[in-house]
Amino acid sequence: MSQEKAKVVILGGGTGGVIVANLLGRKAKKQADVTLVSKQDNVFYEADLPFRIFDKKSLNSMYKPVRKVVNKRVNILKEEVTGLDIENKSVSFASGNNLSFDYLVIATGAHYDYDSVPGFKEGANHYYNEEGIHELRKSLDDFVEKGTGGNVVVGIADLPFKCPVAPLEGIFMMEHFLRRKKLRNKTNLHYLSPIGGAFSIEKANVHIEKKFAKKNINLHTFFNTETIHADKKVVESLEGDEIEYDLLLMVPPHTGQLYLQGSPIADESGWVNVNTKTLQNEEFPFIFALGDTANLPVSKAGSSAHYQAMAVAHNLVDVLKGKIDISEVKEKYNGHATCLVMTSLTSAMFFDFNYNRPPFGLGYISNRLFYYFKKYQRFLYFYGFLSGRM
Repeated sequence: MSQEKAKVVILGGGTGGVIVANLLGRKAKKQADVTLVSKQDNVFYEADLPFRIFDKKSLNSMYKPVRKVVNKRVNILKEEVTGLDIENKSVSFASGNNLSFDYLVIATGAHYDYDSVPGFKEGANHYYNEEGIHELRKSLDDFVEKGTGGNVVVGIADLPFKCPVAPLEGIFMMEHFLRRKKLRNKTNLHYLSPIGGAFSIEKANVHIEKKFAKKNINLHTFFNTETIHADKKVVESLEGDEIEYDLLLMVPPHTGQLYLQGSPIADESGWVNVNTKTLQNEEFPFIFALGDTANLPVSKAGSSAHYQAMAVAHNLVDVLKGKIDISEVKEKYNGHATCLVMTSLTSAMFFDFNYNRPPFGLGYISNRLFYYFKKYQRFLYFYGFLSGRM
């Protein structure tokens, strides 16, 4: 009699969840019944969002149907997760349905908590999803059409947030865009950072701040946003500082997903607690979390999710094939992350780092080669990275 297959449930149809699903679908097809749960029909390539602010191209190229990028052996379930019953190993959904599991991988990303900063909805633009891009395009068009310049402010509402270089890209690309529109001399650029520098990794921050100085970008450190006064067009910090704006781009506040807040596997903000190298919850080792969902000392970014997903999937394959016990999962993830950082509309830098190594020297060169790699990386994402073969 054949052994019953283990039930592996993967929550989240983004980068991390899809990679885990594809690897398990190929490598553990005889040992596991794999289900990928996604509330969306499509996988969305978020790294292109900064480009769409300025080129105004359709966002359609940033989407692929989940079914087209997921291994055919993987079951796909369109549901919104509302709760976890860890004791009974079950997931509940908004539809009222439930799904049991033997092993659970959580990769449902971050939740945007716009209400946690008063005035954010009324006064700020952002570029973290399609709706935000469309609204920002309108605001930017109005700013350009007015032609008088003013204060353009790029800020960070709260920590942590995904893709730590996104606001840097926003202000670097905005600076180049304003030069093209002959508005740079009329515009003051301000960058609001809640930490002591423009970027969290000091070795890279030195080079980023040199670019700020060269491009005449005003850096405001330890600026912890408290309130946005949309009527007065003023951003106020917890420290009592105020910055006036004519156009405000602000990273929205991030928390863990609502269904995880209050869960025994998550911290008070809803980020899942995991071992930094195995990505397992240490109290419940049959639960893994990765990507933006996980409480890790590494960037919440697509590349991080990519490397974390590879580590989780290969460990799960070994568990499912009986090579190791769930308590013997290997420390496969070393904090590896890579990042292409736009430094203008036509140039970029490349960072590569891990828990023990800051970005190496190549990462401080800003050139057009890295720009082209970032601009056309979408093809590799959909047809290489998501498959788990790269």
